[in-house]
Amino acid sequence: MEKILQDINAVVGVTGSFVCDPEGRLVARALPSVFDEATFLPAARTILQTIDGLETTRRRRVHELDLVFGEGRMVVKNLRVGCLYILCVRTVNVPLLNLTANVAARKLSEILKEREAPVPSAPPAAAEEVAVIEPELPADAADLLLTRARQAIAAAENRGVHLRLLGGIAVKAICPSAADMTLPPDGLDLDLAVYGRQRRGLEEVIETLGYEPHRRFNAFHGHKRLKYSDPQEGVALDVFVDTFHMCHQLSFTNRLELHEITLPLADLLLSKLQIVQMGEKDLRDIYAILYDHELGKGDNVHKVDADFIASTCGDDWGWYRTVTLNIEKSIDLVDDFLPAREKEVYVSRARQLSEIIEAAPKSLRWQARARIGEARRWYDLPEE
Repeated sequence: MEKILQDINAVVGVTGSFVCDPEGRLVARALPSVFDEATFLPAARTILQTIDGLETTRRRRVHELDLVFGEGRMVVKNLRVGCLYILCVRTVNVPLLNLTANVAARKLSEILKEREAPVPSAPPAAAEEVAVIEPELPADAADLLLTRARQAIAAAENRGVHLRLLGGIAVKAICPSAADMTLPPDGLDLDLAVYGRQRRGLEEVIETLGYEPHRRFNAFHGHKRLKYSDPQEGVALDVFVDTFHMCHQLSFTNRLELHEITLPLADLLLSKLQIVQMGEKDLRDIYAILYDHELGKGDNVHKVDADFIASTCGDDWGWYRTVTLNIEKSIDLVDDFLPAREKEVYVSRARQLSEIIEAAPKSLRWQARARIGEARRWYDLPEE
């Protein structure tokens, strides 16, 4: 475990890390000698109690906490069999830290599960409470979501509505390697795209399939986003209208007709490369898309339209900056995720894409914004 913690400590801005079991007992540490267990362990136990309280109140799992205090920061990863605590400076690069910490958290969780002694049977009331807080996903969650997505897309198409899939399930739908490269879904959620002019037809289709609208949310935000849920299976639909807006704005104009099920490959890749605080799931999706598909031009649905990506980045410096940073980040971290053969293919295509982006003409708007550079924030931080 100490070796894993040392890998975390190697991230710039991290001062130390440690792991506690569910009872708040120290399991492993990689901290400077000035840190006294009598000081930090009570804080660790308090955080464990806080996570328990939040899960009970919110009736859903708390994956992590980011605690900022004075000049310092503590990032806490919930391992389910304990917690990983990372002490760092307040200005640490959190997205970069998360890429390393999420991989480490998964490894630590596996080690703790192996060490864990058999747990006595819990009384019925406690077992019921756990089931309410965090219901187990079906073993075939990805297959269930893909089936529901295809069903909704087909029903919409019959009504002349262009409904298309995006997100991690979209990657699984069109990437053969996704089964090995990407992570399973952590919820029964589907992300979909539609044109605003077809919203009325979509609403009729979705409700005939048994999904219930989130009426208050849709009334306030329906011009850009719609939400539905299936009370029987628990599948939730999050439908983005005309644009997918996270750190940048990805327009669907004239794009939804290009692929039968998902956004075009270039758009799907951009939807992942636009994320400033990119997590492990996003990174794995990027690897799967570019490993499985060559770069190309135009409307070939089996290739990534590099010219479209380059044009998007050439028109907007913010897009350019985030996409090129994330491509380089993905190359830097590829050894942690892909074996040699897959790595070679991915890196070659990622570098080729970077060269095409750099060579593309840049708009006057791009050039004006480039003069300001990173002195002003160039991206949005979407709310959860």
